[in-house]
Amino acid sequence: MENVTIFFDILIALLSIWVLYKLIGFGGLIGKSLASVGYGIVIIGVSQFIETFGLIMLNTNIITVEVIHRLFLTIGFIFIAWGFKNLMEKK
Repeated sequence: MENVTIFFDILIALLSIWVLYKLIGFGGLIGKSLASVGYGIVIIGVSQFIETFGLIMLNTNIITVEVIHRLFLTIGFIFIAWGFKNLMEKK
């Protein structure tokens, strides 16, 4: 089961980078807003990998890993919210 988890976490991280690649490249305020959303998605994707890496490969304390994982999730969602907020402000 660990191999499946590692596979999907790597897949999630790679797909989040692909989403960022698709969102970056637009100019102006819309481009900056979409880039911010993309960065948030990458942070969330990487947080999944960090959780699995910390639990399975490093055999670290579960509380420490979960706190770090949730910290990354929170930062990712802040980036996403900030990007959408900036996008919605300019109509």
